[in-house]
Amino acid sequence: MVLSLGRLVSVPLREVWAHEAQDFTPWLAQAENLALLTDTLQLGELQLQGTEVPVGNFSIDILARDIQGRTVVIENQFGQTNHTHLGQILTYVAGQDGHATIIWVAEQIREEHRAAIDWLNAATTEGFDFFAVEVEALRIGASAPAPRFNIVAKPNDWSRGVARASRTALAGPANEERRSYMAYWSRFGAFLNERRAAFKLPDRIPPNEWCSFGRIAQRSYTLFVFASLRTKKRTVALYIGHRNARPEFELLEQSKSEIEAEFGIPLQWRKMPKTAQIEVNRPDLADADEVQQFEWFLDQLERFARVFPHWIEGLKLDEISADSNGSPQFPPAE
Repeated sequence: MVLSLGRLVSVPLREVWAHEAQDFTPWLAQAENLALLTDTLQLGELQLQGTEVPVGNFSIDILARDIQGRTVVIENQFGQTNHTHLGQILTYVAGQDGHATIIWVAEQIREEHRAAIDWLNAATTEGFDFFAVEVEALRIGASAPAPRFNIVAKPNDWSRGVARASRTALAGPANEERRSYMAYWSRFGAFLNERRAAFKLPDRIPPNEWCSFGRIAQRSYTLFVFASLRTKKRTVALYIGHRNARPEFELLEQSKSEIEAEFGIPLQWRKMPKTAQIEVNRPDLADADEVQQFEWFLDQLERFARVFPHWIEGLKLDEISADSNGSPQFPPAE
């Protein structure tokens, strides 16, 4: 039997997105498309902060934050990379005091710019990570074109990891709380592995009270676990952070009784100015041992993952106006 196989054909980007700023940037800023990029880079969940954000005499194409609340800047361009965009990246980095991840997306990364990104990853202050990524559009036969991101340059994780460990060791008591949170989530991660759970820790273990366990829908419906070392807060939440978070939340809330009956316990339904959160709380567990806490966290994560996807997929999105809400807030509400 002879198989008839198709052939991948490259499609010029301007046949897919006619204009970089007006078409490609808004497309990339959508949650599912940002996820495609960050899955390639293994960065985890991003929350959009804005597009064409003014910085001095130029603007950032896409500004976002990662699950640890750190800044992520995405600069994109059609054609070959140029010195203008490299200069904008350097200008932005020069004005930053904290951590930032810089992603330069282009149709073609020139060799001198790949070398520049490699040098920046080796030479810049700890806390700044640089990626150079080529984007292409492909189709098979008469199929719709599909985007693909290819990493050209990225941080040297090994050398950065050594430097990070050295600095942490020298940091002293000021980072004690951060280390305590990272140790707590690491133990929870080990627990999940032992139980062969479907949930995994993010690649970067959070140094704070909240930890993301990924999306349960194509849009930004993200599961979080909260565990405060200062208070009795023990919470598992479904955070809704995309453009239409509030109207979609309101549609879900119309089925509150049925959802809670399927979930098995009452839930708290919280609507914020631009986002929403559905959660369950057990402050009494703060006095229990960690295994009990971890067992409860896992049980709630599994309930959310089992119950909510089909309700989310069944939402009548045509009842929601395309501009009914603004950009999401980040991080999730305390």
